[in-house]
Amino acid sequence: MTAIQPREAYALLASEYDRAPNALASLEERTMAPLLPELRGRTVVDVAAGPGRWATRCASRGASAISVDFCYEMLRFGAPPRVQADARRLPFRDSCADLVVCAFALGYAPEIFTELRRVVRPGGMVLASDVHPDALRRGWTRTFRYSGARLDREAEASRGLKPALPDVIEIAHQLYALEDLRAPDLWQTGLWQPCLGAPERAIFEQAGCAERFAEASLLPAIFVAQWIRV
Repeated sequence: MTAIQPREAYALLASEYDRAPNALASLEERTMAPLLPELRGRTVVDVAAGPGRWATRCASRGASAISVDFCYEMLRFGAPPRVQADARRLPFRDSCADLVVCAFALGYAPEIFTELRRVVRPGGMVLASDVHPDALRRGWTRTFRYSGARLDREAEASRGLKPALPDVIEIAHQLYALEDLRAPDLWQTGLWQPCLGAPERAIFEQAGCAERFAEASLLPAIFVAQWIRV
C-alpha cells in the first residue's frame, strides 16, 4: 500500500473522521481527559486539531479554546474559533496559552513540539498524545478505513476506469523517539504508555477484527505526555 501525505489523506477522511469508533482515540481519551487542569477562563490551543475534539471538550469546561489545523476540510466540521495553519509555524505570539493540546500529530512532523513549547506560557501545561513510536517500529501503520473509496470505485467502474483509491488509507509519517520530546524549560510531569483494554476490545469486535486484539494489546499502543513550562 502506498502511503498518502497527511494533508491529502485528511482532506479525504474529513467527512467521516471522529465519527466511527476508534480504538486508539478511545484509549487516548480515557488516559488524557483526567489530566486536564482547571480550565474556566483559561486559553487553550488545540494544535493539529482536526475537527477540534479537544478544543470542544475544553470549551465545554469554560475555556477559551481555538482549533488549529492545516486541513480546511477537517476544520470545517468543528466549532469556531478555528484557524487554518501549519502546526510547525503557529500564527500565535509566544507564551499565549495556558494549555496546549496536540493529539496524534507529532508523528507527521516531530518539530511541532518546538511550537507547542513556544506558545504555552510559563506555568502552563502541554498535553500531547500519539501512536507509540515503538508500536510503529514494530510495524504498526497509521491507517483509516475510507468508505468514500467504494463510491469512487463504483463511479470509476461505470466509466471503465481503474479505481484510484483503496478502502484503507495509510498516511505517511516520520519516526521519532520519546527522548526527542525535550526542551530545557519544559518539565515533564507525566508519561503514560497504556495498552489497549476492554473498551478497545469491543471496538475491535465491532470492526470485525477481534482476532487481532490479543496481539495488539500486549505492548503500549499510544503515549500521553504532560509537561509544565518553567
